[in-house]
Amino acid sequence: MIRVGYDVTSLALSPYGGIARVCYHTLTEALKHDRVEPVGFYRSGKPGRDLENLPLVRSRTISPERFRKFDIAHGLCHRLPGLRAKRFVYTLHDVWSLYPNRYQPPHFQKKVAARMKRDLTRSDCIISDSNTTRDNLLKLELVPAEKVYVAHLGVHATAPVSGDATTQLSPVLSDQKYILCVGRMEYRKNLPHIIEAIRNLPKIHLVIVGEPGFGYDETVKPALDSFDNDRLHLFDRLPRDLVADLYRHAVALLLPSWEEGFGMPILEAMAHGCPVVTSNCSASAEIGGDAAVLVDPSSPAESAEAVERLIDDPEHRSRLIKAGYERAAGFTWERYFCRLFTIYTDGV
Repeated sequence: MIRVGYDVTSLALSPYGGIARVCYHTLTEALKHDRVEPVGFYRSGKPGRDLENLPLVRSRTISPERFRKFDIAHGLCHRLPGLRAKRFVYTLHDVWSLYPNRYQPPHFQKKVAARMKRDLTRSDCIISDSNTTRDNLLKLELVPAEKVYVAHLGVHATAPVSGDATTQLSPVLSDQKYILCVGRMEYRKNLPHIIEAIRNLPKIHLVIVGEPGFGYDETVKPALDSFDNDRLHLFDRLPRDLVADLYRHAVALLLPSWEEGFGMPILEAMAHGCPVVTSNCSASAEIGGDAAVLVDPSSPAESAEAVERLIDDPEHRSRLIKAGYERAAGFTWERYFCRLFTIYTDGV
């Protein structure tokens, strides 16, 4: 039996985010495994009632679990857990925090970079979500290649809601074609590209599910303000079943990010029968593969052309949907955790 202590702070602090889903599925898959005894620790926040069946412990509480020695301490939320352990494992979701970038406030980036470099150096093993992120880390020459592994994340389709989600969210949407964007509204997600891509497609609405992030006031808000308000639908947080229904009814998911460490919405869209138009760079291209339409993130015209073809060419759309289902089927949480277990036992 392998005792693993996980840092799952995002699960308690930001339950709607992508890293929180990684935490949730890692813990649930670990619980299913007959050779793993998992405990999840969170530094702050408060787990929801839907998480009561998970083995969660607040890091600052006086608990026997807090002071036991684990076989593995695994950080899933950008830092190693403060636990006693034989080996330390660090999941790396992206690398841009390690150097000055356009996606984070400079003071925040420097602080995070210092902690990440310390933890990456200390780790016995580093697990990247994608080959792209692994390659980008190795280019920085911070750690030896032999201790960096890849474990692709998983996805699963969510059961439909009772009734049409578009009608529940906005009666206007029930009779309209729309493009969907899922993710934080920040500079990195390249929202102005989306606005320009569909500005001249008057019959297409835009649905965005995500909260404002870094660069919102400077780049995102002006672009949104310039768009036809009658065609714009913004939602900050939605239950997973409603998001799943939005995928099912969308013309396409449009995700022209400047950079992605994995791109979970790409697989989510595919798993729910939604065609994907995404960037031809970073992990977006790796995860989308041949099942997505890949576009230059600096060219809104390419995205506009891709959307128009999806509307005008039903056979093309059907081929993409079929390819998406097949692509998503290769990314399961069970396969992801089997990879983790192999690394736990053989790789470190």
